[in-house]
Amino acid sequence: MSVVVVGAVNNDLVVRVPRIAAPGSTVVATASSTGPGGKGGNQAAAVARLGGACTLIARVGPDFDPASLSSVDLSGLARDSAPTGLAVVLVDEAGENAITVVPGANARLSPADIPALTGSGVLLASLEVPLDAVLAAARSGWRFVLNPAPAVPLPPELLSRVDVLVPNEHELAVLGAPADLLAAGAGAVVVTLGAAGCRIHRASGTVDVPGHRVATVDTTGAGDAFCATLAWALDTGRDLDEAARLACAAGALATTAVGARAALPTAAEVTALR
Repeated sequence: MSVVVVGAVNNDLVVRVPRIAAPGSTVVATASSTGPGGKGGNQAAAVARLGGACTLIARVGPDFDPASLSSVDLSGLARDSAPTGLAVVLVDEAGENAITVVPGANARLSPADIPALTGSGVLLASLEVPLDAVLAAARSGWRFVLNPAPAVPLPPELLSRVDVLVPNEHELAVLGAPADLLAAGAGAVVVTLGAAGCRIHRASGTVDVPGHRVATVDTTGAGDAFCATLAWALDTGRDLDEAARLACAAGALATTAVGARAALPTAAEVTALR
């Protein structure tokens, strides 16, 4: 079995600031760095770091560096004349972030870029790429995990094909109440709660999964580590409750260094904290 990730690939510019600037104000940064990012790239890298077999389906520009995803199967990448996406990530002293994305080649991912999938596995997608490409992926018949970020109202067919929907609290406010999402066809809704863990909503009831106390440096990429670990754990045969516990551990560990991929954990690290 394997995990296929459909999503965006970006180049990240990370800027450390004392605080996130309010509209009309100026803040002097304390440091900056560059590195690979994008929800699709981050999630694929996280699955590979856990030891899972992962294929990434994405669209990248001529500036893409394949060494940034050296442990991921890149046969599903499409090349574009537009530049690889760019994300400007502001990180404050508490580790909170504000992100602005220039989509670049990500905006050109199309249903034609989604290959036919054979066998079985878990498909993980996010919404930094066009919805029609995500819907084409959802029709693959594989177990479908959707990270609806950035959040937009979901087409009924897409929602009806979701086995596990993974929004945070802000995204949930855009999507609607968990009960309504379940009634529309989602198999389960796992709401991430940051340091507090997550809450699993199913037709049979609700389960709270606690988070973990760690020395947080940067929350960028924590949600991607969570979603990737959830997909990987489901692919390895764990049930949803156990997968969520492992995902909470991975999300916490991912916050312990600056950058979306700097602290992606191994399976052993996740299991030890879980």
